[in-house]
Amino acid sequence: MQTKELHALQDDPSQVYTVFRPSVKALTIAMAAIAGFMSPFGSNIYMPALPQITEKLNITQGQTLLSVTMYMIFQGVAPSFWAPLSDTLGRRPIIISTFLIFLAANLGLSFVNVYWGLLTLRMLQACGAASAIAIGAGVVSDVAPRTQRGRFMSYFQVGALIGPCAGPIVGGLLAKRWEWHSVFFFLSAVNGILLVCFCAILPETLRALVGNGSKRPVGIWKPWINFSLSAQHDDIENHHGKAMTMEIPSHVSLGHMGFHKPWLMFLEPDIALLILSYSLSFMTYSVSSATLSETLASNYDYNMIIIGLCYLPLGVGFATGSLMAGRLVDWEYRRSKEKHGDQLNLFTTRLKYAPFFNSLFCGGYIAVEWCLDKKVHIAAPMVLFFFCMYI
Repeated sequence: MQTKELHALQDDPSQVYTVFRPSVKALTIAMAAIAGFMSPFGSNIYMPALPQITEKLNITQGQTLLSVTMYMIFQGVAPSFWAPLSDTLGRRPIIISTFLIFLAANLGLSFVNVYWGLLTLRMLQACGAASAIAIGAGVVSDVAPRTQRGRFMSYFQVGALIGPCAGPIVGGLLAKRWEWHSVFFFLSAVNGILLVCFCAILPETLRALVGNGSKRPVGIWKPWINFSLSAQHDDIENHHGKAMTMEIPSHVSLGHMGFHKPWLMFLEPDIALLILSYSLSFMTYSVSSATLSETLASNYDYNMIIIGLCYLPLGVGFATGSLMAGRLVDWEYRRSKEKHGDQLNLFTTRLKYAPFFNSLFCGGYIAVEWCLDKKVHIAAPMVLFFFCMYI
C-alpha cells in the first residue's frame, strides 16, 4: 500500500508527480489500454459463434448462454483478488501473471469439445483477462495527477470499450470462415504477442515501489529491453553516490494484503448506491449484448459476419463517449477547484452528471429493445445503440 510520504507527494503541487518521459508515459497508458482491451474482447469475440457452439456441442441455448454468464461473474469477482496483489507486488508482475493464465485458458479452449471443459476454461479465461481493467486504472493513477486523470482515464478506457465492438466482428469472420475453435486460436496468438510485449517494455509504475518513477526497477519489475524511463534515472543519486533503486517487497503476508477491502465498500451506503447504479446499467448492456446475436439471427435472419458488424455501433459509441466524458470530468474538476479550493468534494465533482446520463441510458435502452422486438429496420436500433453507449 502507499505510504504517507507518497500520498503527500500526490497532493503537493510543488512536487513532480512523475518523472517518466512523455513518451514513456504515453507508452504506459497505451499498454494499459491494450491490456484492458483484452477482457471485453475475449468475452465478445465469442458472441457471434454462440448459435454454432449450441449446434456443435449439442447443448441448449441456455447452456451456451451460461458460459457467457460464468465468464461475466468471474470477470467481476477476479479483480478483487488481483488488485490488492498489484497494490503490494507491483503492476507489472501481476499483469504478466494474469496474461499467462489467459494464454493457458485460450489454448485449452482451442481444443475443447465438451461442455464442462468449455465452462471451466471460460471461467479461467475470465480470471486471467478481467484483472487488466482494474490494474490498468491503477496504472493511470500512478502516472497521471488528479487534474489530468479524467482525460488519461478516458484514453485508457478507449481500449476497454473498443473490445465489445472489435470482438464480435473478428469472431464473426473467424467462425464463418472456419469454426468456433478458431476464435480461441486467434486469442491465443494475440495473447502470446502481447505477453512478450509486456515482458519486454512495460515499466513498473506502482508508487509504493518506484515512487514517482525516479527509482530504478530491478528483477521482474524491470523491462527486458533496457531503455531510459526518465531523464532523472541517470542523474539521481543517494548520499552514497549510488543510483536509487526500488525496494523489493519482502515478507509479504496474504493476510495483510486487504483482499476483503474491496467488499467493504458495499458497507458505505453512498458508495453502495453508486455501484448499484452503474452495475444495473452494465447488467443491462451485458444481457442485451449476450442475447443480441440470437435476436439478430432469429428476427433478422443475419449470418455471423453481419451479426458481428452489428456490434460496431456499441464499440464506436463507447470509445467516443469515453473520450468526451474524460474531458468533461477534467473541466468540471478545474471549475470546482477554482470555486471551492481545498473544500472541494471530489466525489460530487466527478459524479455530478451521472444521474442525467444514467437516465438517458435507461430510456435509450428501452427504445432499443422495443425496436428489436418489433423488428424495426436495423438502422433504428443501431443508431440508438450508438447513442446509448456514447452516453
